Amino acid sequence: MIRRSKPVIGITADIDFWTTGRPPRSAYMLDATNFEAFRAFGVASVMLPSEIDCIDDYLDLCDGIVVSGGGYQFQVPEMFRGDGSEPPEKEQRFRFEAELTRRCIACQKPLLAICGGFQVLNHVTGGDLVVNLALEREEWSSHSGPGFRDVVHQVKPVEGTRLAAICGSSGFRVNSMHKQGVVRVGPHAMKAATAPDGVVEAIEIPRVPFCVGVQWHPEFMLSEQERQLLAAFVDACRN
Repeated sequence: MIRRSKPVIGITADIDFWTTGRPPRSAYMLDATNFEAFRAFGVASVMLPSEIDCIDDYLDLCDGIVVSGGGYQFQVPEMFRGDGSEPPEKEQRFRFEAELTRRCIACQKPLLAICGGFQVLNHVTGGDLVVNLALEREEWSSHSGPGFRDVVHQVKPVEGTRLAAICGSSGFRVNSMHKQGVVRVGPHAMKAATAPDGVVEAIEIPRVPFCVGVQWHPEFMLSEQERQLLAAFVDACRN
C-alpha cells in the first residue's frame, strides 16, 4: 500500500450535454478555483464523475468529500420530478450527489456541501427548497449577486453550532450567486447560519465529525472566516 503524504478530497463536478460537440456528448466541468483553494491547505483534490456505482470506491479513495456548486436549477421543491422532464444529465448529477451525501453521513466521512451541494444536503435531510427566491419575496432577489468575487450580504452563524465554533458568531460578509434557497431546515439537520433577511445560509448535521453545508462559495476565500472553514474541513479530513 502506498502511504499518502496529503489528504485526498473528492469534489463533485457539473455535467452538461454539448449539443455542438462532434459528436454531441456529455462533458464534466469543475471550476479550477476549487482545486486552487484546497491546494493552499496542502490537499490533493480529485474530480468525481457522477457514477453511483463508484460511490463506495470514491469513499475508499477520499478522506473527505466536497459536493460542489453547479449551473443547474431545480424546478420543483422536490428537486426533480423524476418524469423525464428535466435534463437527464442534471438528474444524473443530482441523484449521484444525493446518494453520495447520504453515504457520507452514514459512514461519517467529512463532507462540505457548497451552493447547489448545500441544497442537495438540505433535501437529503428533509428540508424545503424555495425554487425562486425573488418570486417568493422581492427582498430575496438580492441573493443573486454580481459575481463570485463580490461580497453581497452578511451571514451570521448560530451560536452553539460547529460553524460558529469555527468562524465565530459575530457574522461576516459573503458572495451570493443563487436564485433558489432554503427557509426551512429538515428534521435531520440544524440551521447553522442565516442572512439578515431570514434565508438560511448554512446547515450542519449534529453528532457527526464534520458535515456542513453553506449556500455561498467559500472557495473564493473572500474572508478570514472562509479560510477558517476550509481549514477546519481539511483538518477533519486528516483525522
